[in-house]
Amino acid sequence: MYVDLSIKPWRWCAIMGFLVSVLLPYAPMAQQKAVEINMTVLPGLQFSLPRFHVKPGQQVKIKFKNTDDMDHNFLIVKPGKRESVVTKALALGAEGPKQNYVPKGDDVLWHTAALHDGQSEVLTFTAPKEEGVYPYVCTLPGHGFVMYGAMYVNATGKMPPIEKDNNVPPARQKAEAGHDHANHQPHPYALKAPYLYRTYVEGASPAAIAVHLPDQLSYCWDAGVCKLRFAWQGDFLDNTAIWKGHKDARAVVLGDVFYKEDKSTVLGIGNVAEEKARFKGYKIVEGGYPEFHYVINGVDVFELIKELKNGQGVVRSFRIPQLKDQVRFTYTPTDAVRYYYEGKELSSDILELSAQAGKQFAVELRMLN
Repeated sequence: MYVDLSIKPWRWCAIMGFLVSVLLPYAPMAQQKAVEINMTVLPGLQFSLPRFHVKPGQQVKIKFKNTDDMDHNFLIVKPGKRESVVTKALALGAEGPKQNYVPKGDDVLWHTAALHDGQSEVLTFTAPKEEGVYPYVCTLPGHGFVMYGAMYVNATGKMPPIEKDNNVPPARQKAEAGHDHANHQPHPYALKAPYLYRTYVEGASPAAIAVHLPDQLSYCWDAGVCKLRFAWQGDFLDNTAIWKGHKDARAVVLGDVFYKEDKSTVLGIGNVAEEKARFKGYKIVEGGYPEFHYVINGVDVFELIKELKNGQGVVRSFRIPQLKDQVRFTYTPTDAVRYYYEGKELSSDILELSAQAGKQFAVELRMLN
């Protein structure tokens, strides 16, 4: 073979142009400019970006920073696998924290650890070559079915109008004027108690954690002040206004409140005049119940709340492993409930225990018939 150098220059230009047009699509995809995504957390269990676009084979760098007072993680999963991954994460139960609430399996493509408030982690990867919609989601208990978004992978950059995009949460879609929400359900998915929401509810700080227990019992635990705020009987919450992104929206209690805590301080340790509590997070223990962890004047406290048998109230269990002083438990007297300790009704609104007895104790909050 040989090259005919007698070919006219203009013909060489035409040939080279043709070759470029044919071979360019097969150029190494890694040469595409990398895309950088900054992802944070908004109030009401929302990612800061409901969706973003990348090209097939493009280098992607996602910096995820948790800007919420609750823990969150960030997973990217295969198309159509978001709900199954969330369900598997819920099924982890007490093993969830050990695995950062990330279930094992091929459906999870990339993920961060479970991050505390202010922590961040960077995910760097090459986008899939196969075009599609790749969901991202937080899989902590109570988060996964409402806290999600979509990574669009295609060469065109096209995404549907966000108000018609079913790959993002309803709260992030632009609601159509006059849309009828009369049949909107309080929850977008079926749940089995116990389960929880980090939400906004009247009577608590923005750091409220609402928990629905078996036997139609629920309570609101306030991470801002580290105490039980109130408890109710009946259905759980209607979060419609929050999910739709309404300004200053609050969840609506769907039941009858039978206890409200008015005391500014519930637990006191030693003889410290001013008790200072700081929330450290929670973990899901056996049975799916959240155990809250907080610190009072440098002492770690763990609180677990469960339903009483036959739904007659709740039992509050406390663990203070490093307790070296006496502990004081106070509550708000009410005509609707009575507090019991070791089977005996408390005669006053304060229970004082020695350091030994206070390391682990439980009080029952029984509703009156």
